[in-house]
Amino acid sequence: MAAKVAEKTKKPSVRELRKQISNLACQLSPERLRMALEFMEFLKEREEWEATWDILTDPKMMAMIRKAEADLKAGRMEAFIPWERVKRGEV
Repeated sequence: MAAKVAEKTKKPSVRELRKQISNLACQLSPERLRMALEFMEFLKEREEWEATWDILTDPKMMAMIRKAEADLKAGRMEAFIPWERVKRGEV
């Protein structure tokens, strides 16, 4: 008998996940909905702190930030790319 190969489950897209969350939220009582909101706010804040921690613990990134701060303080504006150029995709 041939062994079945385990099929990988397809990961839902972000759009699908948001739709599932929205559908579930519609089924919650006001009290549970408030709890869900508080938990989602906690998750968002934790994600922000994790991203901050990733930057703070990356020596190369921190060196780049310190150099940019020093350039700004010294008035070396040529070290920066104007935001308009970035928005237009020139860099």
